[in-house]
Formats: sequence, C-alpha cells, structure tokens
Amino acid sequence: MTDAERYPWHEDAWNRLMAAYAAGRLPHALLLSGPQGLGKAAFGRRLSNALVCTDVRQNGDACGLCSACRLSQAGSHPDQHLIVPEEAGKMIKIDAIRALTAKSVLAAQEGSFRVFLVMPAEAMNKASANALLKTLEEPVARAVLVLVSSFPHRLPATIRSRCQIIKFARPSADRVKEWLGDNVDPSEVDDLLAISGGAPLRALQAREEDWLGEGRRLGNELMALKIRKTNPLQVVEEWEKRPLPLLLEALKRCVSDLVRFAAGVGDGELYHGNMRQDLQSLGQGIDLQALYRFNDVLLDLERAAVNNLNVQMMLEYIANQWLQITRPGAR
Repeated sequence: MTDAERYPWHEDAWNRLMAAYAAGRLPHALLLSGPQGLGKAAFGRRLSNALVCTDVRQNGDACGLCSACRLSQAGSHPDQHLIVPEEAGKMIKIDAIRALTAKSVLAAQEGSFRVFLVMPAEAMNKASANALLKTLEEPVARAVLVLVSSFPHRLPATIRSRCQIIKFARPSADRVKEWLGDNVDPSEVDDLLAISGGAPLRALQAREEDWLGEGRRLGNELMALKIRKTNPLQVVEEWEKRPLPLLLEALKRCVSDLVRFAAGVGDGELYHGNMRQDLQSLGQGIDLQALYRFNDVLLDLERAAVNNLNVQMMLEYIANQWLQITRPGAR
C-alpha cells in the first residue's frame, strides 16, 4: 500500500481502533461504512500500513521508515493485499475472493499481520460474497479483513453481522470549510457543500469536475426535453460525451431535488440550492410517484451498468422515461 491521507474527522475512530489494538482486541474483520467522500479507503490503507509496520508511532500510525513501510510505500509488501474490481465500476469476481481465502491461511511473511482490503465491498457479486462468508466464518490468526463500503445495505446481512462496523459520519459544515481552506473559492464553498452532501472529499471532486456547471447544463437539457424544444436524440448524443457514472450521479441529484419540491419540502436543503427557481419550474406538473419511479429507473440502470450494457440504449431509455413522465396529463 502507498502512503494514506490522514483526515481530521478520522481521528476519533482511529484512536478507538488503536486502543483496541493495543489491548489485543483488534477485530479480525472490519467494515468501514459511511457516505461517499469521507476518505474511508484512505483510513483502510492507513490501517493496513500500521498493521505491517515494525516500529509504529505512539498514535498507532506506521513509522514510514522501517523496511516494511518502504515496501508498503512501493506497493510491494507481501502481506498487504488489495481486492478491487478488475475495471472501475465492475464487479469483484469470485476468483479474487478465492485468492484472498488461499492467502489468508498462510503465515505473514514479515511476521506481523496479513491485511486484506476489499473495496468497494458492495461490488462483490453473490458468488463472491458467499465465498467471502466462508472466510469470515473461519477467521485466521493475524489475518485482518477490511471491507470498505459506501452502500453497506447492499452487502448480505450475514457478512455485515460478522464484521465490526466503523461508521463514518459527515463532519460539521464549519469543520469542512476550515479543512477546505484556500483550496476552494469562498464564493462557491456553500454551493459545493450542498451539491456534495457535505462530504469534504466530494466537495473537492465537485469543484474539479464542475458539478455545479453540470447541474445547470443538465437542468437546461431536461427542461428542453420537457417542453419538447429539442430532439431527444441530440440530448442523448450530448450525454454520451460525458462519463456515465458522473452523468447518472448528476441525474440522481437533480431528481432528488425535484422529489423534494413535489413532496412540498423544497424549502429545505437541496443539492442545487443555487437553482431553486429553475428546479421549481422544471418539476412543475410532474407527479411525485412518477419521479419516484424515474429515480428507481436510474438506480436500476446504475447497478446494471456493471454488466456492460449498451450506453447509447441506456441513455435513450432514460430520455424516453423522462419524456413519459413529463408529457401533458401524465400520472
């Protein structure tokens, strides 16, 4: 593992875990759960580095100087194992979990721990999850399994119940603003916090990927489709130029705001608070239940995207569904 970032909102969880480690009560399986954008993967890497270090610091962190740490920094420590999908957005296959199981029963080559970091854990398919369950049911001494998930509800209950869960919560807005410091234009910080759901790392991602601009562009495109001002195929062609995961995320945020207006709670927090009037116009006349169904379509397609669906057909389907719920008199 390479060096891991350390974030101030992690320290309470880190200190509790290190106290358990010092007392000889380190769990054999951990589930790091919480919203996206809180650095759970970095926490997992930090823990992995600490567990293989031969001269940890007083706070439990890896020293960064010993031979084990040098191997970690080079990404070549034999007792650290990262299990991720072969391609971003795809599933973790059963072969990867079987390899984990085979390695977990071996003695640590450097005499410390074998650490297995699985992320995102919800990317395991049913067969992979069942294979991992067998490992969880028969823990091996000095082998630690760390699952990282922003959607722990997608994991089987049998896996969740066999892990000690460390929950990460969004820090306060003031704390996030302090951490963001000069990295974000003060005039944009409130809008970035809103569109990121208050998650610090997602606020930085939102700035880098221009989520605010994407939200405005998407709102205009949806309005043009709603009033039949544009050819749907032209909109789909524009959507195809954008990364699919980012487009789906933007659509979900927009629909979430529309749901709030349709439910009569649009005066509360919105992802796109800077587009309140435009969203109100966009959502006018759209049935709440239809919006729920449209949101379900987006969630289903997001999950199905891991199976190499035809992107053009997917986007055409989304556009068609939007046209259906926005046609005059639709219910």
